[in-house]
Amino acid sequence: MSDSILEPPVSLIQEPIPWRRWLIAFFSHNSIMRLMFTSAIWVIYLSSHGYSPFVIGLLEMTFHIAKFVAEVPSGIFADLLGRRKSLIVYCLLGALETVFFLQPTLPFLFISFALSGISYAFLGGANEAILWTLTGYAAPGDPQQQGIRYSKLFSWMLMVSIVSEIIGTTSGGYLGNIMQTLPFVCRAIVCLLAIIPLLFLPAAVTDPQQKQHERPHPILHFQKGLAAVWHSPRLLGLILISGLSESCGTTIYFFVQLQFHELGFALSSIGIIMSVSSLSQFGFTALAPYLMRRLSARVLISACIVFQLVGLLLMIVPNAIVSLLGFLTFFQAATAILYPTVSTRLNEGSPEAQRAMVLSFETGMFSLAMIILFPLFGLGLSSASYSIVYSWTIVALAIGSLMTYLLFRLRTVQLGKQL
Repeated sequence: MSDSILEPPVSLIQEPIPWRRWLIAFFSHNSIMRLMFTSAIWVIYLSSHGYSPFVIGLLEMTFHIAKFVAEVPSGIFADLLGRRKSLIVYCLLGALETVFFLQPTLPFLFISFALSGISYAFLGGANEAILWTLTGYAAPGDPQQQGIRYSKLFSWMLMVSIVSEIIGTTSGGYLGNIMQTLPFVCRAIVCLLAIIPLLFLPAAVTDPQQKQHERPHPILHFQKGLAAVWHSPRLLGLILISGLSESCGTTIYFFVQLQFHELGFALSSIGIIMSVSSLSQFGFTALAPYLMRRLSARVLISACIVFQLVGLLLMIVPNAIVSLLGFLTFFQAATAILYPTVSTRLNEGSPEAQRAMVLSFETGMFSLAMIILFPLFGLGLSSASYSIVYSWTIVALAIGSLMTYLLFRLRTVQLGKQL
């Protein structure tokens, strides 16, 4: 891995490096963008306009198809043209897609979901790549502590984002009671406001340092990034297990809203339940750096998968209290601890020049899993109960995790024979 990020440019050594100010700007951008006024109500919004769970699943699949297709180009864009520029594009497209959502006809909805997918692709690896770079400026000359510092800052970023999610999710429920489209209008506004903090991040810090006479070579860049992942069983395994687990968690998060709605909960009540889940994630995210210092990544990731399976098992139980316990504790613990663990280990093993693209492979794998899982989940709920669909999800998660481990072992043996 290149150590260039740990050696600030000469122009920055001349004076004290304002890395705290940069971090505040970066955290401000993330906290503003995490004001997700629509996250707890968009499924209900579409359902109220006559769309079945299967059609909602197809729309979400459109999001992930667009995101999957755009992941590699957006990762190359971030590495070669600028990671800050990538986040600005993310904000602009996020505002635009929300405008299309205000007209809930199928053509506009498909456009909205496609634009949303592309916008999140530009978020992709650029966001974490910038934080990794800023981490190097926080304590230069101490490369051994890079991963530890990053895990702490990444967890802090997630916790700040979770607070914003709690505010946004709770507010979104109440805003939806005032006017159904009001949460979407507010979401478009905050997407534009989130661009302002990015302007305080200097390009010399966020963007790759290329010689001016150098021409970008996207295909060569892609090949180098792909080779880095294929020749590292660790990176390959992390990308696969992350995509599998996160797709499961995201699918459950969205459809459980519909489950609560069908049980008779009002929009404001669902918003509160989702906010409590965010509080649970906040606590487990704060615990993640401590656990990462004391447990190996393999043990911690395995424990997260087990916790996710246990959470799903509890959600199958036909008892509201037990189901809520599984969703708010075990299920949230799994996703909250797994995310910073995977992100830290991926950044530690990624080459700096291709960092954003390698991280985009992870989010791309997540999108690929969602393309398959989300519509199947919606189709299953159209003809079966939640307990049956959750049971099949448990089977898929267990088999996928086992196959990922076997592939990791196979690649390790193959590379060992080549040495």
